[in-house]
Amino acid sequence: MPDAPSPKDAAEAALLAESRDTVLSYADLCTAGSEAAARLAAEALDHGLREVRAAEATAAARGSARHPSRLPRVPLLLTAVRTTAAAWEEAGQGHELDGDLRRWLHSDRAARYAGPPPGRPLALRGLRDMQAADAELLWLADVEALPTAVVARRLGLDPATVSDELAQVREVFRDRCRRGHVDAPPSAGCRAYARLLDAVTRSPGADIPDDLSDHLTTCPDCAEAAACLRPHGTGLPAALASGVLGWGGHAYLERRRRAAEARLAAGRPGPADDGPADAAPGSPPDAPDPPTTAPPTPRPTAPAVPASCARACSPRPSWCPCWPSPSP
Repeated sequence: MPDAPSPKDAAEAALLAESRDTVLSYADLCTAGSEAAARLAAEALDHGLREVRAAEATAAARGSARHPSRLPRVPLLLTAVRTTAAAWEEAGQGHELDGDLRRWLHSDRAARYAGPPPGRPLALRGLRDMQAADAELLWLADVEALPTAVVARRLGLDPATVSDELAQVREVFRDRCRRGHVDAPPSAGCRAYARLLDAVTRSPGADIPDDLSDHLTTCPDCAEAAACLRPHGTGLPAALASGVLGWGGHAYLERRRRAAEARLAAGRPGPADDGPADAAPGSPPDAPDPPTTAPPTPRPTAPAVPASCARACSPRPSWCPCWPSPSP
């Protein structure tokens, strides 16, 4: 991998060490080969670190009285991979990108991320509207699939209470998404279902009325909201990854799940860079993370349906984000 940007302090050194495998994993999905993935990851880390610095400078200038709308650090670095890939496409380097990503970059779905904030995915808006520390906790636990002890160490939280904090943060995210959907539903036809959708997604065992179920099969905006409003089960991580990353969210989520499972099987609950605190910044880890980014790992388009979701969402509802999309 080409040289990473130079950190200005120990906090940035830790961020780069912790995010290296994460960014490379997504860059590998976005490119047509491992060499291009390494270059894309290096460029994205450079651009992303500049964005992190700018966001933190803005937050410091505004003070604690005003909460800036921004992504937490890890998803910000990941979105830098996507925006850097878009810059490659515009600069004539698109042949180095994954073909499906190139088609997505020219689609209306990609345009949502560059358009006015009200038209952007609900999960993206909800995450940006949270306090940075809360959003970071939610992303690391639910998308990166890190054990709570590792998350607590990274964020300086009490390991004894981090699980309770995570449950509270999931509810905060749900509330932000509820406000975004109830206060401004996409169309007049959705307003009749907005409050009903809020009610039935509060409990994992609630029955979904037939008319609402029919509406969710035909309305992508309300289906997106349904995934964001369920704080339980596997739907929330899928909604976060898809809503924030845009392209390849499901495949990225599956890669992080496989990496977490491989680490646990090896008796190493955290990534290699979550090693002893006295390790020198930038020093190589004792052992590399499982090979989650290098070929011949297949490039899945969607993860397998978890058994728990298959039971809860059977028969198959088209609005559930855990089910793979039908092949065209």
